[in-house]
Amino acid sequence: MRHSANKAHRLLGTERHQQVLSPYRVIREALFDYSEATWKREEGIYEADEALYGGRWKNFKKHIKGLLREQGKAKRGRGAKFRKQPVFGIYKRNEGKVYLRLINDFDTDTLEPIIEEIADKESEIFSDAWEGYNGLAGLGYIHSRIAHGEGEYVSGRVHTNGIEGFWGLSKTNMNTYKGIRKNNWKFYLKEMEFRYNYRGLTFEEQVDKIIEILMGKWKEVRC
Repeated sequence: MRHSANKAHRLLGTERHQQVLSPYRVIREALFDYSEATWKREEGIYEADEALYGGRWKNFKKHIKGLLREQGKAKRGRGAKFRKQPVFGIYKRNEGKVYLRLINDFDTDTLEPIIEEIADKESEIFSDAWEGYNGLAGLGYIHSRIAHGEGEYVSGRVHTNGIEGFWGLSKTNMNTYKGIRKNNWKFYLKEMEFRYNYRGLTFEEQVDKIIEILMGKWKEVRC
């Protein structure tokens, strides 16, 4: 999926945009199912972080900014969750792969259960100093922090450069798509996840992998 469905529709000369959008939807749903079913929960070294996807404040029109201020939705940083889509990501260092999950907030009660689902206890977890990660050591993880707020980004092995590199790349790619509906966000994110996790493959090899996923061959292996 090098192009958005709208651009592919124009390049292919199809009569309707929907003729391309429907196959794209099928592929993204298959990638979502594949990701959720095949991520291996195991001990390792992980980088945990959150991100907000959505338009930049400076790009909003003046009247939109005014409306958001009136509604109390003009906050920056994590406070922007009311006008952007919060996402949690974890980067597995030994494999160079990411796992993404849509979230509603950045609270401990939201982040900890996801980490427990995808990383075995006694794994090393590197994160920033956000309070949502305060309880990880008590859960049995080896937890180290990097203080971004104090201008610290690397301290020996402790950093979150892997997941942050992914955020930058995926947000650039997501700019291809405009007006994503809320109930479709998780499928577009899994497309970004797939692109990154299989970035070492050629385009043709990625296509072959997608065909395998659509055919359900990974289910046969798991059985």
